[in-house]
Amino acid sequence: MYRYGIAPLFLATLVSAVSALDTTAAMVTPTFSSEDLYTLFIGGIIYLNLFVVFLTHILRKRGQVANRPPIVRGTAILIGISAVAIGSVFVVFTAMVLLAEIGGITLFSWTEDFFAYVLADIVPVYTGAPALSMTAGLLIAAAAGFIVFLIGSILLVRNTGDEDFARVAMPTASGSVVQEEPDRPEEPLNPVLSFRAEIRRTRDPAPDVKVILRQREGMRFHTKFTDFNGEVTFTNVEGYGSEYYAYVEGDENRTVYRVIRI
Repeated sequence: MYRYGIAPLFLATLVSAVSALDTTAAMVTPTFSSEDLYTLFIGGIIYLNLFVVFLTHILRKRGQVANRPPIVRGTAILIGISAVAIGSVFVVFTAMVLLAEIGGITLFSWTEDFFAYVLADIVPVYTGAPALSMTAGLLIAAAAGFIVFLIGSILLVRNTGDEDFARVAMPTASGSVVQEEPDRPEEPLNPVLSFRAEIRRTRDPAPDVKVILRQREGMRFHTKFTDFNGEVTFTNVEGYGSEYYAYVEGDENRTVYRVIRI
């Protein structure tokens, strides 16, 4: 976590470096007080650490929502892309205001004037709220940008990515994941499929857990609880065994349990 906390220090150094390289910029006296700068610095540390933690959790969690209609999935992806774009605009705009205010870069001075106009005129007129200070406005804008970006990331991760895994992956007798091969030997139709569920960390049997046998391409699925040996058998399975994959309910990515075909 320490390495994430130094990100604001790097940002402050970057501001100074960019300001020094901007030979056309007229250095202006920052209007922020020492208390404002301290508040922005602490807020930046908190925001960046929370953003990294939540984004890492989202990317690791993954877990695509199954059986969602294509039109709903496509709409969610479009909303997710839009949310990521809007959140990025908020964060980048906030950074531009800080560069103009603290770094004295005249190239971004219009962002400072526009942001001050929004805080002093637009927000009070349309919301009835009192005019915000520049510091409070920047913190709110940055927080809104991070939140909207994370919401978009959740929508994208939940509606993309794992579908390909579900289609081509199947737990083998060794518990590993292999690709389907087009030249596989012929399989029996409507087979009887047996699986053993194990706790991944200890390799002990997992009794009385619900195993879901789901069709890769289609809507069919079967559910059944394991016995005291962690084993379960599905009968009357329509189609071929390679058309299905099994996992413990709530653990589709198999991070807690191993489901082995026996």
